[in-house]
Amino acid sequence: AAERRARCCHHARGGSTARPRRRAMAFEVFDDVAFYWFLFSVMVMVIVPMSYSFLSTLQLRPPADWTRQLDSCKEKNERIERERRKDLMSKLFGWRGVGFICSWTLLIALAMRLTVMQNEEMYTFNPYRILAIEEGAEPGEIKKAYRKMSLKFHPDKNQDDDPEKNSCLCPAKEAADLFIKIAKAYETLTDDATRDNYEKYGNPDGYHGTSVTIGLPSWLTDKDNELAILVAYFVALIVIIPTVVGLWWRNSSKFLEDGVMQNTAYRFYRQISEHTAAKFMPGILSSAVEFSEAVPCRNNQADDLSKLHNRVREQFVKNQGDVNNDIMKVKTLLYAFLLREPVPPSLQ
Repeated sequence: AAERRARCCHHARGGSTARPRRRAMAFEVFDDVAFYWFLFSVMVMVIVPMSYSFLSTLQLRPPADWTRQLDSCKEKNERIERERRKDLMSKLFGWRGVGFICSWTLLIALAMRLTVMQNEEMYTFNPYRILAIEEGAEPGEIKKAYRKMSLKFHPDKNQDDDPEKNSCLCPAKEAADLFIKIAKAYETLTDDATRDNYEKYGNPDGYHGTSVTIGLPSWLTDKDNELAILVAYFVALIVIIPTVVGLWWRNSSKFLEDGVMQNTAYRFYRQISEHTAAKFMPGILSSAVEFSEAVPCRNNQADDLSKLHNRVREQFVKNQGDVNNDIMKVKTLLYAFLLREPVPPSLQ
């Protein structure tokens, strides 16, 4: 009994050590290293296929074309090359390109973080390692190590967030967590029951069955971050996910399985039959909704479009959609291309 009283918790300034009480201790460990590895694996599985999909759309080299050797096609090839480079730059600096760059930047930063943490191990409770002693150490050696480390990490000596002002050269919160681990490790090695549990089951509290857990970062369960995390969950579950799903469904519902817009398929269905002559096909193709949305009719193009239309309208074959301005614009451009008529810059 005298020995137990001598081990009781005293103030660190008096030169004695603090022994943990025999009541159950709150002891939680959150594995940051495991979380970073888990996050890295998930990011690789997402970023790699997305990057392959994005890079496959880029045309880094001009396509093979035998007309490049002809002087008569030099101007045309230069124009095509300028358009190809312009399209490449628009893809690189579009939302997919920016996402590609940002995602790989985050992945590289995370890989560098893991490189720094490569010597750190995923947390497993090892009282010998916590007290910096060898396996099977004698009680006197355990007591000496506990006394030394409890003085170093005692909360009374580590109350500042500035590591330089604390005896352990670490922030107050980290020192408090280490102090709890040190106390738990000492309790495990000095109490016969807890030591027997640790040696048999690897857990000072005894056998608790098999459990599977996921590594979580410590900041995710920090009480100071509760409000911010709750707001983030609310925004992600109530705002972002429904919005993304709704936008995706709104866009995907416009298309058939083969990628053709439903309105386009309906227009083609109404205009094409087994008796449709080939001369009607340019006008039918011009009625595709994809073209109408890609090249809408604008007021600042009216003069050039009217002049171009006057040059090609004699070749027009009347179709059902000729009353629609957007369809007439697409039809005019298509006929101009087929008839080799020069297209004004405002319409290109």
